[in-house]
Amino acid sequence: MSQSRQLKIGTELKLGKYVSLGDEPPEMNIPLIIGNSPIIRSHTIIYRGTTIGDNFQTGHGVLIRENNIIGNKVSIGSHSVMFKLCQYVPLTVQ
Repeated sequence: MSQSRQLKIGTELKLGKYVSLGDEPPEMNIPLIIGNSPIIRSHTIIYRGTTIGDNFQTGHGVLIRENNIIGNKVSIGSHSVMFKLCQYVPLTVQ
């Protein structure tokens, strides 16, 4: 797992161009945590303070604000904005 004070990422990261991970907001001391095998496409911004599970992917130009929880196998569509205090988990079929 790659680690810094503001960012923890699992293995097999696929990262597009012009992506910003774990920067804003400056007053928050909680890291951005991303699980294994994420695909993060170009022009995506993900703030620190969010926890993301394994096999996550974004479309292009996604903004994910701080203090969110995103489960395993979740896809966020292009140009989506995810505000604070949201939870996204995959749908299960029974």
